[in-house]
Amino acid sequence: MKFIYNISYLIAFSAFLFTGCIDDNFEEPVEGRSERAILSNVIAQQSELSIFRQLVEEEGLLGELVGTQTQAQRAVFAPTDNAILNFIAENNISSADDIEGLREILEYHIANPNITQSTLSQTNFNFIQTISDQHIFINRAGGTIRFNNQNISIVRSETGNGTVHLIDQVLLPRQNSIRDYLENEDDVSIFLEVVDLLGLEGQLSADYRTFFVPTNEAFANLLDDLEFQSLEELVEELGDELLEDIVRYHIINNVIYSANVSNGQALTPQFQGEVRPRVSTADGAVRLTFGEDNSQSTLVNVNDDIFRSGFVHKIDRVMLPVVEEED
Repeated sequence: MKFIYNISYLIAFSAFLFTGCIDDNFEEPVEGRSERAILSNVIAQQSELSIFRQLVEEEGLLGELVGTQTQAQRAVFAPTDNAILNFIAENNISSADDIEGLREILEYHIANPNITQSTLSQTNFNFIQTISDQHIFINRAGGTIRFNNQNISIVRSETGNGTVHLIDQVLLPRQNSIRDYLENEDDVSIFLEVVDLLGLEGQLSADYRTFFVPTNEAFANLLDDLEFQSLEELVEELGDELLEDIVRYHIINNVIYSANVSNGQALTPQFQGEVRPRVSTADGAVRLTFGEDNSQSTLVNVNDDIFRSGFVHKIDRVMLPVVEEED
């Protein structure tokens, strides 16, 4: 009888230990979890966001706003009901459900990183990554934060497991591609021809590119200066490699437009050569200086239209990079 009692005691004691281990493990905080309200609930609590929440739910995007792990925190730039109604009225649309590309537009308002109000006002960055296939361009001019070069006001910001910014306008993904623009601008057809000739067409759709595109007249002047009779002769004499260096000297892996340039600013083109082009804003005109000691310049026709992947500015000269001569 005593033997049986000891066995029962051991079984009970083992069960106590085993149960204790489960309880201890269960009570341990799971790394990466947050107790803050999920974003869908934060949005639901804002009476001014009833239309936005309804549209998000109808388009099956509610799952993008219910993450509880800290690594799933996001920021939502949510247009208020008034912003959406104004957008509908301005575009002569019957209802929000009739907005063309609605799902992509909604995705464009949901950012992957948790961009807080302090991050927006105190941190200098150029883009906000969204869950759509496009990013939001951010710039600061005169202390004002602009979204896609638009004056969009944040009514207020609400925090939870992420941040919800109530904004007074609808953000629109950019529709125009750089290639479409170049194809429809007759005075830059030669640059597009050279880009295709060199197999660089992928640059036209790559994110965060700025093109300083010489006009056809600029190319004609270059041929005259170099005493070539045609573009074909230029290609034959210079060779594909040198011609590609020239083209890449006109491509910047960043966004350059009026809001983020300053006098004397050095640009970093894909091919730098020995001298980087510099921005000159003297006399109210924007120019790029290049060549030995930046002694030459070209006038920039600044275009602040934002394309899907960046910016395009026309210039009146072909910039020739300074290349160290081989022995």
